[in-house]
Amino acid sequence: MHQRVALLLALALAFKSASAIDESQVKEKWRTPFHLYLTAQEAYAMKMADPEHVLFLDVRTRQEVRYTGIADQVDANIPYRFDSSEWREKSDGIHGTFSRPRNFDFEAAVGNVLQAKGLDKSSPIIIMCTSGSRAPYAAEALHDAGFTLVYTQVEGFEGVKAKSGEHKGKRVVGGWKNEGLPWSYDLKASTMYFNFEPKQETGVE
Repeated sequence: MHQRVALLLALALAFKSASAIDESQVKEKWRTPFHLYLTAQEAYAMKMADPEHVLFLDVRTRQEVRYTGIADQVDANIPYRFDSSEWREKSDGIHGTFSRPRNFDFEAAVGNVLQAKGLDKSSPIIIMCTSGSRAPYAAEALHDAGFTLVYTQVEGFEGVKAKSGEHKGKRVVGGWKNEGLPWSYDLKASTMYFNFEPKQETGVE
């Protein structure tokens, strides 16, 4: 399986004139136990090279995919975290953000996607989030759950924030959207989380 995936990726990248990401180029806090990283172009090439056997997951929240769009090639939106209304203040006492609680059904939901597609935990999986910062946590969770071949798309759907220039602080560096790869605001019902969310036991017979 590993050799097959490596060959597919090599062939796909040859057509895209892209090069694989060396782990030294990845922020230490964004590295994963799998040591497998892709740019947006590489993720697209790998998925298109073998669409039926490579699973492509968007792990952003449902609100994110609704308001910012989703890649056409994504097989399922399985949120690693959920949005909430709980405010979390930053250390400066001025700014903050809304908390995003962990989706503890994440691993099981990914398993459900694999099962629905006739795949298993040894199948290659690509994970994409907003900017590449959430995907490593999702990958680590899958590693702990016994998944064996998980790639992270290091620039995310929206891209990385510019560190300088007129667009400093804005997500204009790399990423699925900025690379001009296929995406849409139109959500496919078949890829939404409610199809793969584990059924909760009610205790009622």
